[in-house]
Amino acid sequence: MTARSAQSSGIVKCYVDQFENAAGASDLRLREKSTKRLVRVLTNNQTYGLTAPLSHLLQDCYAHGGGLVEPRSRAEHIAISAPIVTQSAGEIAVAFDGFSVTVLIKTADVASPPTSVWSYIEEYAAEDGGIGLRLRQKVSGRKIEMYGKNQDHLLTFLSSPHFTGSNVHMPNLYEKDGFDDYVLVSGGTATDSFDVVLFNGNAELTYLLGPTPDTAYRDAFRVLTEESAPEAHARTAQTHFDKARYREAVLSARLAVETACGGRAADVKRQLAGAPAEVTAAGAALYAKRHVAVHEGDTRVEQHDAIQAVRAMHDVLAYLG
Repeated sequence: MTARSAQSSGIVKCYVDQFENAAGASDLRLREKSTKRLVRVLTNNQTYGLTAPLSHLLQDCYAHGGGLVEPRSRAEHIAISAPIVTQSAGEIAVAFDGFSVTVLIKTADVASPPTSVWSYIEEYAAEDGGIGLRLRQKVSGRKIEMYGKNQDHLLTFLSSPHFTGSNVHMPNLYEKDGFDDYVLVSGGTATDSFDVVLFNGNAELTYLLGPTPDTAYRDAFRVLTEESAPEAHARTAQTHFDKARYREAVLSARLAVETACGGRAADVKRQLAGAPAEVTAAGAALYAKRHVAVHEGDTRVEQHDAIQAVRAMHDVLAYLG
């Protein structure tokens, strides 16, 4: 139920409306379900004003269509939770402070949903003696890369927290674990493997400092959880298998088991030393498949190999608990 009194807080269920802006170009905005009142988000923070934090939310929700663009559909909606500053018969204004947004999607058949990766900035010693900057995925540590034409812009972007001083207020931006601060990279991928995600360098590619209200909605398209390394690698293994990348599926399955045991092959042997025979056999089979995947090349890893590897992974992870 939407709050109706000024200065109160409430949840405003919205849809995306297309309109022609002052420049004559097609644009998007939020309106309240049923009443069709315009929903405006107010903030005194100039940074958020410059980055247009809701633009990606509106674009992806509009692309999904369905109840996210229909005034009266109850099946799907965008829920804005925030203090309500003012409201009238034609408009609701909500404050950015305390603002959050979620998207209810009844059907998940979003056309070409973006791959979204929560990342941290890694500083390392460059060959020239300076400090290099690069992106790695939160928790799993996978490298985040993109094609060369974006490289200079990306490095400028990664350097900006130090230049602006925002790094002092965003320490988790440089830490592998935790999602308090992050760089959210979204777009289409050319490679999504066990150790690297390579994004296509086209108009769909975005990278944003988070958290912002623009990033909160993406949980509806790709669930954000604080995955452990084994969980992340297990999910990646299944994704590779589903997309017929059988070699990568085998490698990710083995990484899931290794990280669950401590990180090394010797740790796997130690953890499975007293395991039931079927679990020990699964561990041995997975290692054999991984050996083929590493040393024999793509042509030797087929669907049945990946099926056995993923099943063995699940057996071992279930035993480890």
